[in-house]
Amino acid sequence: MEKPNRKKIILKAISDAYKLRIQAERDLYESICVYDLAESLGVEVRFYDLPSMEGMYYHSIKPHIILSSLRPLGRRSFTCAHELGHYCQRAGTKVDELVENWGDNPQSDPKELAADCFAGALLMPKTAVERAFAIRNWSIAECTPDQIYIISNYFGVGYTTLIYHLNTSLSLITKLHADRLLKTKLRQAQALALGWKTSKTIWIVDRYWTGRPIDIEVGDYVFVRGKSIFEGICMELAEIRVDGILYCAVQPGLGRLDDQSEWSSFVRVSRKNFVGRSIFRHLEEENI
Repeated sequence: MEKPNRKKIILKAISDAYKLRIQAERDLYESICVYDLAESLGVEVRFYDLPSMEGMYYHSIKPHIILSSLRPLGRRSFTCAHELGHYCQRAGTKVDELVENWGDNPQSDPKELAADCFAGALLMPKTAVERAFAIRNWSIAECTPDQIYIISNYFGVGYTTLIYHLNTSLSLITKLHADRLLKTKLRQAQALALGWKTSKTIWIVDRYWTGRPIDIEVGDYVFVRGKSIFEGICMELAEIRVDGILYCAVQPGLGRLDDQSEWSSFVRVSRKNFVGRSIFRHLEEENI
């Protein structure tokens, strides 16, 4: 049997991801919410508290994606995009078991390799990544851990996921540079980006956050550079700092951040480890 051509598989997966974005009327320059995209395509996304599984694509007249609610937010987003890759392959039902590190788990199965490459391209198209760095006047080739942390927040993916994607899929940084970045752990990168240490999960938001709402869970924190006001009851003011304002997500719901100039963004807070259909994850308790 002829060995699958790895390069062809990767290029087709990237092409399929871009075509799906266009089909769903999402441009290639901004971040997206993958759950919203899936639902717009008629693929129902549900969360369950499954400790031993990453996710599953269920092929039927009404296709479903099932995700573990126990994984980190960035991991869930990437897994959903991976399962959408199986949807585009017109695959049968596919179950993806728990793996410890996507980047250190090179896929030998062509369909799984394609789904991984599809996920990266869907969530982080090259044009969107280049724009995210350029608009902040940052050099991708010389990017630092704090910059990686902020950009990974924007794309809704994990810190290491973005590093692997920049190196292996987009070839925008060298293997040597990727290895240097990986030596800085997540909490260290967060501290460098903030300028102070904390054990809390903090999403860093700036005026270049466009294209999708800020999606977080109850208990998460959002740090907004500069001045801002929040409209809604799902977040509360936690601390006013010299360089920005820290908010805490306190209950499910919708709100809006505004920097009182030209930028604003919607905020969607879901219950911690939400179980149920994705479109209901932000509903306030009394509406469920």
